Amino acid sequence: MKKKVKLWEAQLQKEKAKSHRKKAREEARTATANIKRTVEFGDSIQVEKDFLAMNGATNH
Repeated sequence: MKKKVKLWEAQLQKEKAKSHRKKAREEARTATANIKRTVEFGDSIQVEKDFLAMNGATNH
C-alpha cells in the first residue's frame, strides 16, 4: 500500500509541476503579446534618407 501512495504522490508532484510550467508559458505568451511595438523596421532607412536630404546629399 505504501508503494501505491508513493507512486500516487510522485505522479501528483509531476502533474503539479506540469501545470505550473503550462501556467508560466501562458503568462509568458500573454506578456509577449502585450508588448507594444515602439520601432518599425523601416524607420532606420527613412531616418537615413532624411539625414542625407538635410545635408544636401542625393538619394540612391
